[in-house]
Amino acid sequence: MNADPADRTLTEPRPARAERLRESWFFRRWLVTRGLTVFLLVPQVFEVFGDVVHYFHGVDALLRGGPVAGVLPEYPAPALVVFGLPRLLTGDHLVLYVPAFMMLILAIDAAFSRVLWRATGWRSPDDGRPPAGLTLWLWLPPALGPLTVCRLDLVPAVLAGGALLAVTRRPALAGTLAALGAAVKLWPAVLVPALGLRRAGRWRLLAAFAVTGGVVCLAVLALVGSDRLASPLTWQSDRSLQLESFAALPLLVAGAVSPGTWRVDYTRFFAFEVTGPGVSTMLTVAGAATLAAAVGLAGLWLRAARRRDTGPLAIGWLAVATVTLVIITDKTLSPQYLLWLGALLAVLGVTGRDGALPRATRLLLAGCLLTQLLYPTMYGLLIDINPVPVAILVARDVLLAQLGWLAVRRFWALTGATRADDPGVNDPGVNDPGATAPGAGSAAARPEATA
Repeated sequence: MNADPADRTLTEPRPARAERLRESWFFRRWLVTRGLTVFLLVPQVFEVFGDVVHYFHGVDALLRGGPVAGVLPEYPAPALVVFGLPRLLTGDHLVLYVPAFMMLILAIDAAFSRVLWRATGWRSPDDGRPPAGLTLWLWLPPALGPLTVCRLDLVPAVLAGGALLAVTRRPALAGTLAALGAAVKLWPAVLVPALGLRRAGRWRLLAAFAVTGGVVCLAVLALVGSDRLASPLTWQSDRSLQLESFAALPLLVAGAVSPGTWRVDYTRFFAFEVTGPGVSTMLTVAGAATLAAAVGLAGLWLRAARRRDTGPLAIGWLAVATVTLVIITDKTLSPQYLLWLGALLAVLGVTGRDGALPRATRLLLAGCLLTQLLYPTMYGLLIDINPVPVAILVARDVLLAQLGWLAVRRFWALTGATRADDPGVNDPGVNDPGATAPGAGSAAARPEATA
């Protein structure tokens, strides 16, 4: 005769019951926050589905015999595997492809959420609050909105977050994950210098990144040729000044004061770009800023490299600073880019202890809320350079700049200490118990800033 489940629960050892209760707590909140994210899709459905429809038509053309060189050239060729999986499962039915793509992204999110949960080592802190990283990752999708599950960007963000999580104990895995992230969308490659700061395992990390990246490049060359291998880079270099980029902000502010001087056009790059006087100058400024950021990051890297060793918390802050500077200085910026920062900060917040982590969480979540207000809610007005969304864009960018400055300051402080054993990622017993819960038109329907 089987025992009653309630009796089994009562007779379970106390630690096992506590562990089950904590896991149930996390699972329920994951369902609630993801349900809220999907619910927010209802008033935004026609705006945020544009890119998913774009993915479908690209993969559909490829499966019908179209040339690979012309299919979604703004993405690295391996990204076609991600786009193609829902198409293979649903056939040529767009109405089925869209929810299938969303379910794929949610499944990847669920797997990463589980990894974050297992990495916390959370053991009922006295104040009962979870680590900052769990708070951030739970609330990031509803804060940013259904865009989260309607873009590719969560996939490379998760791979980059996994690389940061693995860098201390499994550097070869970290290198592999960073290379796979770069194979899907190029930006995770910029994390390699930060991940390679730790001397122990550095060569294993670099070798794994080089081998994985080399295999991917050779496969792309063999299957689709050199033009398709280079197409994401040429696509990016040919683009002009995107509407939400930091470099475009002075022109938008001026345009809000002087209507009619600047306009925003939807271009062949599936993005809204600013045209008018001063655009070429701001493109030059963006290029110079990117170069200055690279020099500054190299200086930070050298500062840490002179130490006997660099702790994982410092590595995490340098990764956040690197990605923030990439976002701030580039001539393109899309709403989904905030996912890149979210995954890195979530890993830092579940496995590291730093008093700055709750503030970083609040800055990013507030930036996501303002971003969702801009896209898609007020995007039509932003395209018209209306003063209200321009002011909101300024506020969002100030938050991102503060986050970047915070990351640089924390890295500077950690690498300036005389000791080399800063608490951080993957070190048991250093989780942050002080994390706080967060406070609680037709043109925009086109595929926007997919690359």
